[in-house]
Amino acid sequence: MSMPVLMYHDVVDAGMPDQSGFPGAAAAHYKLDTAHFTAHLHALASSGLHFPSVLAQEASADRTCLLTFDDGGESATRVATLLDRHGMRGHFFITTQRIGTAGFASAAELLALHRAGHVVGSHSHTHPADISSLDHAALAAQWVESRDRLEQILGEPVQVASVPGGFYTHRVARVVAAAGFRYLFTSEPTVAMHSVEACRVLGRYAVWHDTAARDALALATGEGSQRQRQWLSWNLKKPLKRWSRPVYQLVRRRWLGEHS
Repeated sequence: MSMPVLMYHDVVDAGMPDQSGFPGAAAAHYKLDTAHFTAHLHALASSGLHFPSVLAQEASADRTCLLTFDDGGESATRVATLLDRHGMRGHFFITTQRIGTAGFASAAELLALHRAGHVVGSHSHTHPADISSLDHAALAAQWVESRDRLEQILGEPVQVASVPGGFYTHRVARVVAAAGFRYLFTSEPTVAMHSVEACRVLGRYAVWHDTAARDALALATGEGSQRQRQWLSWNLKKPLKRWSRPVYQLVRRRWLGEHS
């Protein structure tokens, strides 16, 4: 099976990137202002695609795309309101240590998202800089603690998670599966899905602050070369990211500071 998935983060007022989610230039690179995000939704809504929950039966149908939002910023309520206008479902992945802190969604807001039909899932407990480098006990604790915290809020099992920072490995997926999650979203730019034990692993196409609505639409539909270009860029950077982590993160922070 295959499934296109778009990876968003926060939606903020123009010129106010620290309004929601993690602060700083690196995080701002992934945040769209409200007008820009609204244009994305109009373009996507005109595509003929469906935008369901991954847990819904229609998620396996043709002409389907999933929309995800990482980190758990306080803009989640704003995003959900905009999605509701188009009959779309969002997947909101929460850094549970940040729930109710400045810039992040509260427990009551997460429960409201869930009751409105959106998916609330885990983005780990603390959003470590490189979750794949943690030892087994620390890695398991990230997912178990996050899941338990969300289940206390929602009153239902939490089945969906996403990997923070893009540091996906097969070992990470095994630990996520052992923690009881059924779906794990990565940052790998692919529509291909595969299973690790009882967990279905899905890739995602990243959306940045300056991604044009037409390019988001192309990522969702597969038309044009946007998917291929993102795949090539990701795989060219992957060795640097994996084997030179401190240098990669320093260069990335400086580059984003200059280009955000």
